[in-house]
Amino acid sequence: MHIATVLAQLRALKLSVMADALQRRISLGEQHSLAPDDFFALLVDEECTARTQRRVRRLIDIADFKPEQASLENVFVSPARGLDKLTLARFSTDSWITQAINVILTGATGVGKTYLAEAIGAQACRCGHAVRKIRYKHIFEEINAARGTGSLLKYLRKLQQTPVLIIDDFLMAAVPVDDMTNLLEVIEERHQLGSLIVTTQYPIAEWHRLIPDPTLADAICDRLAHTSVHIRLQGESMRKRTATAETPVTE
Repeated sequence: MHIATVLAQLRALKLSVMADALQRRISLGEQHSLAPDDFFALLVDEECTARTQRRVRRLIDIADFKPEQASLENVFVSPARGLDKLTLARFSTDSWITQAINVILTGATGVGKTYLAEAIGAQACRCGHAVRKIRYKHIFEEINAARGTGSLLKYLRKLQQTPVLIIDDFLMAAVPVDDMTNLLEVIEERHQLGSLIVTTQYPIAEWHRLIPDPTLADAICDRLAHTSVHIRLQGESMRKRTATAETPVTE
């Protein structure tokens, strides 16, 4: 079969990367220096790698992270900060997701809670898992919007089924009991089925007084605080550190 026909067929099958690789490698004469199975394996590998990269980019776009795209490699690790390499390393694979382990990140404003949450989430995307990041107050705005259009159950189910859900600035706004009940439903349905990452300025010991109903508070604290990896970030603001450093630093 003529090579032009093969290239056309590959592209018709949506194997454009493989087609481009075949054309490029033939122009370099690589088909003569490699065994047929090795040559074919290289073409397949290029197609698979490209598809994986596209999927990761799509997952990261859907996750709604900040434009700078945080990564574990750029997280500033320091004992004084309350973060060590061993703790960070556990998020380099997806075992914490498959075990449905939750993560709670606490600390003052600017210590890098959101950056770390996004770095962990981005790595989850690289492992092939869908991630959604949402600000705490926006959850309830979306809940009310979904309720108004009759799609509340669909919205809650979407949050429940997302493998990794990041709630940023947890408990940073007063919320009616009914809305908090919906959040509890999401947390309960995700229990042992998906992972939740929570960032908040408030120590866990203060959560109970910030949740409007004692029964809800007990349930939410039981589902989150008692079954999570808790990282207490400390030290000066990373924004201040970045602004005063001669060389920009990561969070």
